[in-house]
Amino acid sequence: MAKVYVLDTTALIARWLLYTPVKAYTTSLVVAEARDEASREGAELALQLGRLIVRDPRPGSVEEARRRAHRHGLAVALSETDVSVAALALELTREGSDVTVVTDDYALQDLLGLMGIRFQPLRTRGITRLEEYVARCPACGYTARSPEERICPRCGTPLRRYPRRRRRARRRA
Repeated sequence: MAKVYVLDTTALIARWLLYTPVKAYTTSLVVAEARDEASREGAELALQLGRLIVRDPRPGSVEEARRRAHRHGLAVALSETDVSVAALALELTREGSDVTVVTDDYALQDLLGLMGIRFQPLRTRGITRLEEYVARCPACGYTARSPEERICPRCGTPLRRYPRRRRRARRRA
């Protein structure tokens, strides 16, 4: 089983691949988020060295990652970039790779842990236990029914996530 890493924006900004000679994947949305010159240069160099592969997940994988995020109440806390990273990790896992996602995003770490995918924080301590959430309106108590809901349809307040259950996080091996 091939060991691969999937990188979130933090790893590109930190130029992690220039110091860690491993095979890594990322999505075009992550590359687009790395806007400063040093991050862009680092990503380009990693591409030239063959350490980084930019690959976008298939729509079915993205949809599954969205469904799982919604099921665990994390949809309101994840960006499209986060969902693309989770979807790519899921896809690579199903293709037989041993995947670890490098990310400091706590909501993404939660989703990955709940999906059974390892993660490695870079500049933070990372989560120590998994949280399942419910997306709810803090003003009127409305509970989200679809992953696209970010604003309460009753009162217009942005939805927030509230803890539902806890489990132990599956960190780096």
